[in-house]
Amino acid sequence: MAKGKKQNSASKPLGLPDACNVVDCSTGKQQFWRFSKSKGRMKLVDVRDTAVDQPVQAKHLDRDASQMWRPHCQNDAWIPSHQVYFRVVHLPKCSEKELPGMVGLQLEKISPLPLIKAVWTFEVVPVYRSDRDQQTVVVMIADRAVVERHVGELEKIGYNPDRLEPAVLHQIMATPQGGELPDGAWIYPTPNEEQVVCTVAWWDEGVLHNITQIALSSNEHLNELTSHLTATTWAGEMEGWLTGDTDWHLVVNNELGGQWLDVMNGWAGKGVQVEEPPEINAMAAVAASRAQRPLEQGNLMPPEKRAAYHRNDVDRVWGNILAWSLMFYVVLLSSYFVMKKQVSDKEEAAYQANRKARKIEKEVKEKRVELSLLMEQRELRGTALNVFRAVAKHIPETITLDLMSFTESRDAKGSNILLRGRVSQGDTQLLQDYAEALAGEEVEKIRGDEVVLDNLFREVQPPNMDARAAGYLSWTIVCSVKRDEVKK
Repeated sequence: MAKGKKQNSASKPLGLPDACNVVDCSTGKQQFWRFSKSKGRMKLVDVRDTAVDQPVQAKHLDRDASQMWRPHCQNDAWIPSHQVYFRVVHLPKCSEKELPGMVGLQLEKISPLPLIKAVWTFEVVPVYRSDRDQQTVVVMIADRAVVERHVGELEKIGYNPDRLEPAVLHQIMATPQGGELPDGAWIYPTPNEEQVVCTVAWWDEGVLHNITQIALSSNEHLNELTSHLTATTWAGEMEGWLTGDTDWHLVVNNELGGQWLDVMNGWAGKGVQVEEPPEINAMAAVAASRAQRPLEQGNLMPPEKRAAYHRNDVDRVWGNILAWSLMFYVVLLSSYFVMKKQVSDKEEAAYQANRKARKIEKEVKEKRVELSLLMEQRELRGTALNVFRAVAKHIPETITLDLMSFTESRDAKGSNILLRGRVSQGDTQLLQDYAEALAGEEVEKIRGDEVVLDNLFREVQPPNMDARAAGYLSWTIVCSVKRDEVKK
């Protein structure tokens, strides 16, 4: 962290992420590990070694949406240990919120770089002695330009780290195994293309007191290592933090250990313990399992970079929400237009059906009127035939019929038939009988499902006679035809 830029607070552990990537580009090649959470631990699911400038597969870089409201480590990256300055400080016990401020007060005294050009972070050392009233903190300081260059190289391969740390820190924090009080010096050689960097962690009775970085020209220049170890031992004895004899632990592989052991034993005057270093995949697994630490601790990523990545995460989540909302809106809009068209089609179909039904209803009414007229005409024809038949059937031979006419009655209850003719004065009784016969004439009519007999005439007026020459009388009979009402 830059000068004057203090960490706000030490956050509580966030729990293991669902997935975590680890990348190491500090050895001249790119080593990539991907871990996923399984049964409360991080399980290795993918590993590969490629060229240092080979882009990381995009499928491994998907960010959790929870990064928006809970930033956590999904991408871990290792920085070469020789580019980091380690300082060990002992501070009074305090709360997590107060600790960053207390560490910041020590920076002016312990930083080898101007703070304005430096990035710094810290990590609390595990407690092996509960009787101490102090806590031990490892402060890591790196040149800002070096860190930014390293981050820029990672960004070129598409990798945006959430945490930047030296891998050797995990080995130091794991000292010792089995719960014993660490006591002595642990030497962690890290060969690279130019030189061999040895990180030495000095412990005394369970307390970490010093971490030194010793750069050797090559594996053959162990005198440089022993001279630095001798100087540090004297300084520790003078300062009082190194007491008694020092146990030496050389954490190297068997090949390098065989090369160094004789020189180291000759210098130390007693046996140097050689310990096999953890396999590189196991180191990556340790880094992934420690991803639950707050991003403010043990992280050399510049705060402004982390803030920029967080803004990108927020923008990405909001962008996804906006994209999905827009897609959902488009789907709803499409569904609306589809449903609107379906409803419009149904309305149009209903309108056309209603229009057709009205047209059919109109035609039915017209047909009913036509049917009523036809039935009325048929009824009139039938009535006319019945009238002709009744007039012809009952007229006596001695009575002459000169005229038969049809007129519509005013009361619309029937039609009037006018009969006019001549009769001799001696046959007037026959004319009376003829009128009565017409009044009693019956015809068959259909009433519902039955055929009944009913009078043909509703009323037959008595004959009206006038005297004429030559002994004849002129007679007139008006008959009102009884007609059934035609249903319309």
